[in-house]
Amino acid sequence: MTNDSRQNDLYTLMSVDDEPIVHDMVARILERSRLPISICAAALSGEEALQLAEATRPDICLLDIHMGGMDGLELADRLKRMSDYTPSLIYLTAYDRFEYARQAIRLGAEEYLLKPIRREELLDALSRAVERLQAERLENLEKEHMQRSLEKVLPALAVQDEPRTRRTASMVREVRDYVDQHFAEKLSLDLMAERFHLSPGYLGSLFKSETGLAFRAYLRSIRIARAKSLMADQKLNLTEIAHAVGYEDINYFSQAFMEETGVRPSEYRGAGRRWAR
Repeated sequence: MTNDSRQNDLYTLMSVDDEPIVHDMVARILERSRLPISICAAALSGEEALQLAEATRPDICLLDIHMGGMDGLELADRLKRMSDYTPSLIYLTAYDRFEYARQAIRLGAEEYLLKPIRREELLDALSRAVERLQAERLENLEKEHMQRSLEKVLPALAVQDEPRTRRTASMVREVRDYVDQHFAEKLSLDLMAERFHLSPGYLGSLFKSETGLAFRAYLRSIRIARAKSLMADQKLNLTEIAHAVGYEDINYFSQAFMEETGVRPSEYRGAGRRWAR
């Protein structure tokens, strides 16, 4: 594979270590590998790495932990705070300490390697990072495809000159239809917003303005209405009914039922309502 052909699909890596020899070793290992990774930056300190990360946006960061000034753990925390950017983090350190490993994992470390550098171990870790990045890229492409498909299903969203009220009604109707069919599944405003490629706040506002109900209240009403219907089946206990309408916790189901009907499920069923004859 020529260098020119590799440049078309490269992932970038920033090496962060206060020992220049480490940068040289990483560069030599990558140069002799067939991984689609190029080094975009090499930093000798956490402070320098943070500046370079903002400028180069590497896909992968290979971090030493123990450095003067800002160490690798603090650097990872700072990188996480860059709201629109989250690189793949691989730690390379001479310190085999559980506390370091635990902090690294908490900060999103995907690999934790010990020095001295072992060529095969490093290449295996980088290969896994590439696989994760490729999976994320594929997921983003699928989301773009879903967006195009959604615009075909909901042409009102793509037609800019159509009245806004009709676009809103069409969107909310699609959301309601989905909830009506999938109420027993794990649903939330955040998940629905992601599915329809909107922000949760915007979708929540549209939904309430169109239906008069908050999304959570609408979902609860659908689930509890179905639960009341299932109570006619004397073979089903309340736990089974709760699970059937999307509640994994019987206490949460009982609370939702009371909010919706004013009585607890046991009281509703005990009154003899909706029992099969």
